[in-house]
Amino acid sequence: MNRSKPIISLFVFLALFVYSQNTYAQVYNFTKGWSVGLAGGATKFHGDLTDRSSFLDETPFSAYFYKERKFAGTFILEKAISPYFGIRGMILYGSIEGSQKASDENFEADYFDYTLNITLDFTNIILGPDGLRDYRIFGFVGMGLSHSNTIKYNTTTGKIVSGRIGQNNMVETIGPIGIGFSLFPNREVSYSFESSLHIVHTNKLDRTPIVGTTFESVGFISLGVVFNLFPSDAHVRHRNSFEGRSNDPSIRAFNKRRRVVMRTQRNRKAFKKLRRRGR
Repeated sequence: MNRSKPIISLFVFLALFVYSQNTYAQVYNFTKGWSVGLAGGATKFHGDLTDRSSFLDETPFSAYFYKERKFAGTFILEKAISPYFGIRGMILYGSIEGSQKASDENFEADYFDYTLNITLDFTNIILGPDGLRDYRIFGFVGMGLSHSNTIKYNTTTGKIVSGRIGQNNMVETIGPIGIGFSLFPNREVSYSFESSLHIVHTNKLDRTPIVGTTFESVGFISLGVVFNLFPSDAHVRHRNSFEGRSNDPSIRAFNKRRRVVMRTQRNRKAFKKLRRRGR
């Protein structure tokens, strides 16, 4: 029950957040702004059982950056709720590994997590919605649960040091945070590159608990494709959504009165010009 409290709190927050975005409720109603995506990429473990020596090891300029990577895939379901924000459900499934020469140990783990996230469209936030823009830079942050099954080995002998085959999964809360870049060649599909860090609330992901450490994490770099479920409304993900007439009766009535007033004023000006010419 303790693990579910953060998830429940996040759902309540998201419900209030969506309600606060009611300015865009007409365009971003429940049937519009949906997309589904698939992505694949490489994981990277960040924790105690590694040979990481400095921050530079986490950059592409280090050979360590490319080592001990495993494959993982994601399934994404996203709903736009305004030009600037959205809600994303994400499932990540794959494996992770790590090793340490000093201890002569390594581990392998099956890893699975499911999260609920808030997405932010930085391009629209900074530059404003643009109907001609065919790209976006976005970020996301959220919360969820992770399931992992880890076995640690002695690197030299290959014998199991900790864990066993068939053991129960370890379940922990998780907080993903990431940034991505999308290209929109058309309304039906988009291509994305993402880099994220899935922060797990445990120091036992590698079966090497160290006193004083509370979190370990799984890095994930991926390439993916996203399909808009309603192509005619795909522009609501990243473009200016107010491109048509309103269906709200009060707005339509106001616009009608405004057209009448503008037409009357235009006629008066034209009549005055005719009178001046007649003189």
